[in-house]
Amino acid sequence: MPQQATTKTQGMSAAEYFKAKLAYDMSPYGLHELIDQKSQEYQVVDVRSAADFAAGHIPTAINIPLADLPAKLSSLPKNKTIVTSCGSITCQLAPRAALELAQKGFKVMELHGGFREWTSYGFPVEKS
Repeated sequence: MPQQATTKTQGMSAAEYFKAKLAYDMSPYGLHELIDQKSQEYQVVDVRSAADFAAGHIPTAINIPLADLPAKLSSLPKNKTIVTSCGSITCQLAPRAALELAQKGFKVMELHGGFREWTSYGFPVEKS
């Protein structure tokens, strides 16, 4: 019988990893529900470029490109959970932003699949 997999860098089991991953992943369905409910507990931060954001973004999202994030930290609410979003599941911008925010003491989640996954479900899109 195979042994339970562990990560070499963190010493955590696969079960621990996936439990933690699920705790910090926001699904497009979950975010859509929060937006529909007009939840004041979350702020979506789209870390794509200003041009990509202008072409289409999740309603209620604000745009802070990843390179600008350190200078904009003071403008983000500490009393809300920040949901980071980028272009797709293969984009590394949102996880990097989430890491930086978490290291600065923010409550943070990442939108699983990013803007591409959001649009694949036909959820509303705003343009600016």
